[in-house]
Amino acid sequence: MEDRRTVRVLSKGAMQRADVQALIRLASDADGERLRRLMLDELRHLSVLGITDEDRVVGFVAFDVDRDPAVIEYMAVAPDQQGRGHGSTLVQATRSAARDGAVYAETDDDAVEFYRRLGFAVVPRDPDPRWPDRQRYACLLGAAAGG
Repeated sequence: MEDRRTVRVLSKGAMQRADVQALIRLASDADGERLRRLMLDELRHLSVLGITDEDRVVGFVAFDVDRDPAVIEYMAVAPDQQGRGHGSTLVQATRSAARDGAVYAETDDDAVEFYRRLGFAVVPRDPDPRWPDRQRYACLLGAAAGG
């Protein structure tokens, strides 16, 4: 069977789709007015890629490619699609867009092992005021070899 997954830039119109909004909620814990502000204010200043499987967006990453290293601000994969390499594909796409291939992300206990498996150096950091009761981690994947 042919693999129909593709990574593509998500347009402003695509951001209005229910599948994309569900992923944004999953990545941000935002809903209602907070979700609307995130989409209007934050995401429009970031590079946003989605991974599609046929007609459905099953994962997305929003990152700041203008920073060095590139900073992943939001990333999520639909729960029924996790464990299929989509997150790794999105990190690689971010890495490809980064100036020198270096990528930085912050996370908590639910995703820290994902970043470790991909080769990120992981260091505990101070709590984030948005999630004061969660341990946070700084994750850095250095520059790509030869680039």
